[in-house]
Amino acid sequence: MIFFYTLDFRFKYWTMSGILKHIPKTILLAVVISLTIGKTQAEPKSILVLGDSHMKGYFGEFFHKKLHSEGEYFILSIAIGGAGTKTFVKDMLYNNCCGYRVRYTCPESKLKEKGWMPVLEGAEQPSSRPILRIYGSTLAMVLAKFKPDLIIIALGSNYYNAHYELLKIVEDYKVGLPFVWVGPYLRQNVDMRYSAIERVMENRSNGLLVRSDDILGADTLTQKHFVGRTAKYWAHTVVERMIPFMDSTLVK
Repeated sequence: MIFFYTLDFRFKYWTMSGILKHIPKTILLAVVISLTIGKTQAEPKSILVLGDSHMKGYFGEFFHKKLHSEGEYFILSIAIGGAGTKTFVKDMLYNNCCGYRVRYTCPESKLKEKGWMPVLEGAEQPSSRPILRIYGSTLAMVLAKFKPDLIIIALGSNYYNAHYELLKIVEDYKVGLPFVWVGPYLRQNVDMRYSAIERVMENRSNGLLVRSDDILGADTLTQKHFVGRTAKYWAHTVVERMIPFMDSTLVK
């Protein structure tokens, strides 16, 4: 609550075209301060990211840092090697293949341009321990506890699909939650992979598909983890394509 004092509460009756000129300056100043404080106290938005080994690796590093630099967000990224959407709809979140990495940043986090980000938890080999036990180790519990305002789904490259089931879990948390689906780069059977994503996104106006097949890749690639400048270019281009949608759906 804003309190202010002034010695002059006198109002004069003027035409509407001149009324602001004759309202005491102390009152105008208090109104401006009140509006400014209200704006700066707006709570930062939360973003949940779900991804596979590309999000676990260099692409995910550059992606998270770029997203962090674009606004004041709480960002929780869960990247599981070999994952598809089916990985995230099971009873528990497990790392059964190629390791995993969970990153978390808040608006005040200071990220170095070079070097790997600190991780909340992770592994480089398969492990029997459920992922994110602090959040309940299920997607439904992560949604309930983290309470994202937007979700980013970077899945579909491994073609281990439960696309409808995943969006059902998201919609059980919040109907109409904005989401961005990051599609795979250009590789074998990429049209089939995109068709599966496009089918589940039909009639969902709260979602945006960001394609990667026109950014990098080659028809002969079946599996490749991009590094260095290539991974950075891919990540930055994807985030830049997302920003207009984010700005229109997330009220900062």
